[in-house]
Amino acid sequence: MLTSLFTFLTVYLIPFIVVLGFLVFIHELGHYLAARHVGVRVERFSVGFPPRAFGRTIGETEYVLSWIPLGGYVRLFGQNLDDEDTGDPRNYAAKSIWQRAYILVAGPAMNLIAAVLIISVVYMLGVESRFDQNSAPQLSGIAENSPAAVAGLEPGDRVLSIDGTETPTWKRLFSELESGIVGGDPIAITVARQGRTETVFMDPEPLGAGKAPGWRPLIPAQVGGFSDESPARSTGMKPGDRIISIDGAPIGAWSDVSGAIQRGEGKPLAIVVERESREMRFTVIPRHNIASGRWMIGITSPVHLERYGPVDAFLLGSNRLIEITGQIFVFLGRCLSLNCSMASLGGPIKIGAIVGEATRSGLVPLLLFTAIISLQLGILNLLPIPALDGGHLLLVVMEGIKRSPLSPRLRERTQKVGLSLLIMLMLVVIFNDLVQMFSFGASG
Repeated sequence: MLTSLFTFLTVYLIPFIVVLGFLVFIHELGHYLAARHVGVRVERFSVGFPPRAFGRTIGETEYVLSWIPLGGYVRLFGQNLDDEDTGDPRNYAAKSIWQRAYILVAGPAMNLIAAVLIISVVYMLGVESRFDQNSAPQLSGIAENSPAAVAGLEPGDRVLSIDGTETPTWKRLFSELESGIVGGDPIAITVARQGRTETVFMDPEPLGAGKAPGWRPLIPAQVGGFSDESPARSTGMKPGDRIISIDGAPIGAWSDVSGAIQRGEGKPLAIVVERESREMRFTVIPRHNIASGRWMIGITSPVHLERYGPVDAFLLGSNRLIEITGQIFVFLGRCLSLNCSMASLGGPIKIGAIVGEATRSGLVPLLLFTAIISLQLGILNLLPIPALDGGHLLLVVMEGIKRSPLSPRLRERTQKVGLSLLIMLMLVVIFNDLVQMFSFGASG
């Protein structure tokens, strides 16, 4: 019992509070610094929602830490209807439209900046890759109708050069391919194929639109690790074993492994591996995975850690965040059209569970998840929803268009409606979290 409680505190609760508290602090710090910059008096800086844990007044600002770590706020002098004073230069209401917009945008902007910085650190520390990017670029498969297929590339091809520049490694290949895309001319790809050299030409236009070339790297059929309750591990197989054949079928790449296992249809498999220059034989009985409907022997491919310098880490991390941003807006579009699943929505309980799993996996997964959550906070807070920063910003924009202040009654009603919607949404996602949690417990 004590062990379970300790695990819950150290793996789930404390990391959840630290991650969310940090992101809330960063967000509110943006509002705070922007307000101070334009001369607005900050009355309170709070991380967390009441009840209050403790606080201290320094100068004219009260700094508060509260017990509910699901948000925070910065209280500005003049931001409420009852203390507006356009004649006081330190009052929020006395500031120009651009200054108020600057204060409102600063919070989400800090979350977006934090996301970029954190994910850059992730790429500097190292990200996992299923294949060694310093290995020779040999192709295992080609997707149908892909740019690689249209160009005439074939499985087994080893890429020798791109536009005349040698590509001894996958990393160099990716770099030269990006240069070819920017150039706009057909990309000349020279490959070694069945003892001869061939040159094909790939159209850069679809690649510039974000489409992948459509090739699969050749990943050696080497055991990287084992899943839980792995049938292969119980037979004596070890990480590092290179699979030579399964039931007599030769295995040349990792992509051959799954097909050979499925063809066995659950019967015991005779697997030959190479270990330290000698062959070893094992008999493995696959288990059926109900969720995927496939037969498994419980092995995973090797994982390679790729580290990058600060500039490359920043560029790669920024590109990854741009991809995630696109996915976020696609999901929001589906929700607006009532075409999203409730299972896709996650509240604090689900976030806490994911933080716990990331904590178990190590520092890099935890930082990556923190960057993604920071990105989501930045984007969602900019949406024109009343009670969010984007809602306040919309009112400021409307005031600028109208060229006069909006009526206090309109602003008050808007904020009440927005706050009610946010509370309802929070209750819905928490209820959804609980339903999924208890459903998982019942099925497990």
